[in-house]
Amino acid sequence: MKNLKTAKSNEPGFNIIEFSQYKNVECQYTCQFIKNSRCVKIRESENEVTVAVAKSKLDTIKLLAQVHEPKQIRHIIVNDSDFAEFIGNFVDNTAEGFSCRKEADSEYRLEDISGEAPAVNIINAICLEAIRRSASDIHIQGTKDSVNIRLRIDGVLQTVRVFNKGIFDTLTSRIKIMSGLNVMENRLCQDGRMSVQTGGKNLDFRVSIVPSVAGQNIVLRLFNNENENLSLENLGFSKENLSKIKMVLKSPHGMILATGPTGSGKTTTLHALLKEMDDEHLKIVAIEDPVEKVINGIEQIQVNDEIGLTFESVLRRILRHDPDVIMVGEIRDRETAQLAVRASLTGHLILSTLHTNDSISAVSRLRNLGIEPYLIAGTLKTVIAQRLVRKTCVPCKGKGCEECGFTGYKGRTAISEVFSLDDNFRAMIEKNKPETELKKYLIKQGFKTLKEDAALKIKSGISTKKEIMREGLL
Repeated sequence: MKNLKTAKSNEPGFNIIEFSQYKNVECQYTCQFIKNSRCVKIRESENEVTVAVAKSKLDTIKLLAQVHEPKQIRHIIVNDSDFAEFIGNFVDNTAEGFSCRKEADSEYRLEDISGEAPAVNIINAICLEAIRRSASDIHIQGTKDSVNIRLRIDGVLQTVRVFNKGIFDTLTSRIKIMSGLNVMENRLCQDGRMSVQTGGKNLDFRVSIVPSVAGQNIVLRLFNNENENLSLENLGFSKENLSKIKMVLKSPHGMILATGPTGSGKTTTLHALLKEMDDEHLKIVAIEDPVEKVINGIEQIQVNDEIGLTFESVLRRILRHDPDVIMVGEIRDRETAQLAVRASLTGHLILSTLHTNDSISAVSRLRNLGIEPYLIAGTLKTVIAQRLVRKTCVPCKGKGCEECGFTGYKGRTAISEVFSLDDNFRAMIEKNKPETELKKYLIKQGFKTLKEDAALKIKSGISTKKEIMREGLL
């Protein structure tokens, strides 16, 4: 048609970042029309109308050309997910008329657009932005006057949206419906899980809601169920540490421990170790809380303390299932520690985590959990301590650009220290030598500490001194 004109931004590369420049759009189409046709009028002049159209509804363009005769139609083609995010963020987000209804399906398509409940569009938009920006968590925090939406990106919280306090209850209700929680309960803590679909992929969010003086606070932890590249090589370990880790994977029994604070990437490292193993000829079982990534060829069990399905109880029973390798998500108590040691003594390779500040402290932590020194010396193979720091953005070299959200960082890498036990070190553990002596011995053997590995990351330009200091490593 002669009055049909394609926007320049229809070229490859047009995305939600460019799309969001139209956030001051005056929507003149009805919500139902937007939902059904997936198009929105961006602006209109004397001779031209600019509309944004989702890829799945390009046939709408001809209809719009007829509606707006004799004006020309200039159209911008966007991905369905970008269109849904745009609608949720910028169109019809007033508190009036909000309502939430439970859909028939247990999985929710984030690209869907609701013409009746803007809360649906807002939550979809928030989730889509979190996925697009590779956020690990979404924080929905009610205050006295507003609702703050914050994303944890590369370990750092960033405020991305601020809404009027009036929509908080409807946003909360929508999340509770999606995660199967009690919509009427506002006084107690609630935990749930919601499954969503976007771009043909299935993703899970772990939902945690706690009451506060300002209402309720909500945190959504994003888990990607799709198999990801968990190669040890791309986690950031130095060649020396990587060699030590790969060497111990050949052991038929014993314990491999990953240590560090919450959020330091311990579970990701253990998953990468499991991926390195021969699951065709080994029976590998992982006991986790929660199951963050589904790995083909590995039996994964999620614990549930409320019904007595604890690490200790599952580990006790899984030993009867003839496993070769067992991953225990975390050694939290004496019973689990004792079972893990016993399993490693009876021909199993045990992988687990401990909350300690460095690798050497794992020995003391096991002692405190009631494990005899001779058992520690006889079962412990290798300890990995790690932290995660943000990587310098390659395109802008840390100066800040659109690709990294103008932070100067993109992605994270591991700062690590790794030691494996030799006969002398085992003898020192059996004699109950203090941590200071153990560390001195390892350093003489060439052991590199977390601080030394961090310094190498700065020198090579992988990260910055400011970022390393933020993590308390310098």
